[in-house]
This record gives sequence, C-alpha cells and structure tokens, in this order.
Amino acid sequence: MDNKEVQKLIEDSLIELLGGEKEFDKEVKNLIKKHKNKTHFVPIKYRVLGGFLQSLNIKFGNFIEILLTKIINQQESKNSETIKEVSGEKDIELELEKNCERKIDEYINHHEEYSEKEFNELLDIIFKNQNDDNLTFSKETGDVDLILKNDKGEYYYVELKYNDDHDTGKFKDINRKFLKTFAGLVRKLKIKNKSKFIPVLYYFNQHIRYNNKYLKEHINIMRSKELFEKLDLDITFQEIDKILLEISEKLEEDFDNIREKIFTEVKKGNKKLV
Repeated sequence: MDNKEVQKLIEDSLIELLGGEKEFDKEVKNLIKKHKNKTHFVPIKYRVLGGFLQSLNIKFGNFIEILLTKIINQQESKNSETIKEVSGEKDIELELEKNCERKIDEYINHHEEYSEKEFNELLDIIFKNQNDDNLTFSKETGDVDLILKNDKGEYYYVELKYNDDHDTGKFKDINRKFLKTFAGLVRKLKIKNKSKFIPVLYYFNQHIRYNNKYLKEHINIMRSKELFEKLDLDITFQEIDKILLEISEKLEEDFDNIREKIFTEVKKGNKKLV
C-alpha cells in the first residue's frame, strides 16, 4: 500500500463520513427540532451548524481510529506483523480472573501518580493469575484494535485513540478498560512472560490533557509519530498528517455548501427563528 493508495483510502472514507443527502437532511432536521424551543442568544442557524460540526468531529475521531487500523494492517513493516485473528475484533470474549479484576480496579481507583514499581506489581498479578487454570474466571467482552508481533517474538496490544481530551471520569474508564482487555488477552494468547507482551495506549494527536498516572509515557503510552517509528512502517505519521491537511483544504468549498444548506433548512423551518 503506497502513499497514493493511502490518500485515496482517506479521501473515500472522509466523503463517506460526511454522509449522503438523506442522512444529512435527517440530522439537520433533528438538530432544528432540538434547538428551536431553546432560549439562547446565539441565532438558531449557528447552533444547528455548531451541532452538526460537533457530531462530525466525534465521527472523525472514530474514523481516525478505524483508519489507523486499516493503514497499519495493510502497510509493510520491517519488524512486525499484525495478528489478524484477534486484531479489529469487536465484542471479543475474554476471561478475567476475579482477584486480577479487583487489583486492576484498586490500581485505577486509588492511584495518585505513576509508579514503575506498582505497575510492575500489577503486571505480575495479571500474568500469574491469568495463566492459572485453578482460579475462578468470569467472561467479559472487549474490543481489540491491534495485536502486533515483532521479529523478537514480542507482542504489542495497541489501543488506538484520536485525542487525549477526555474528562476525568472517562479518562479513568479508558485506562481501566484498557488494562482489563490486556489482562484478558494475556490469557487468550497464553502469554506467560510479561516482557513479551507490552500494552500500548496510542493517541494520534500529541496533545496531553492529563499526565497519565497509570501508564508510562513512551512505553505504554505513545503519541503521534512514536508508534509509526516503533513499527518502522513504510508510511510516516508526517505523511498522513500532510494528506489530511491537503484534504481539508480541498473540502473547504464542500463545507461552505454545507453551511448554506443548513442555513436554508433553518429558514424554511421557521423564518422567525433565524
């Protein structure tokens, strides 16, 4: 998959993301209905436009996560391969040992700052308990973005995120789910050596909202170009960033048209509200 193919994949996916005429009309009508009875100093046409763009921004975050999975799956790497039987699976069935689950919850709920010692102790429990068939397990489901294996026999579990911009509660939940899914994968893949399986939470953007007190930056957390360099992919983060910037410039006229369509729909709905 060369850069031109990647560019076409991104362009086609973004056009699809904007939705067809029918989906657009439905979303705008729902937004008009939502905002028309609200008292607000901002004219309704701008509130509807803002609501549409906010919805599109959320979709774009999900799109980036799916896009990165596709690109990494299809790109050639000099030192790693994708474990395709597990990667990209949604609601995959995993097993989680009860005490192991409790320890993860305690680690997330009562942790004030990152400690390499405490994190390694948690990993010791995960690898010990998740590989003990004599203990009690419960069935859980999880989503798996990527499982990679390098030429040294090391596995990487990679969870892909667009932005590090979540509020405090969501931030805790992301790290909790990430560690529990990792623990379930330890058992599913039957990996017993903690040095052979590394969990990585990856953010496409460099922005840092919180200093992560659960995971180590540059090892268990990677941002922007770090993962691309780690995997030694044929395409770089900078090239994808450039493609997205070029596409955004091409789409400027499309967004101007979207704005005018929204303003027209609002005016048709009730001229007094504009």
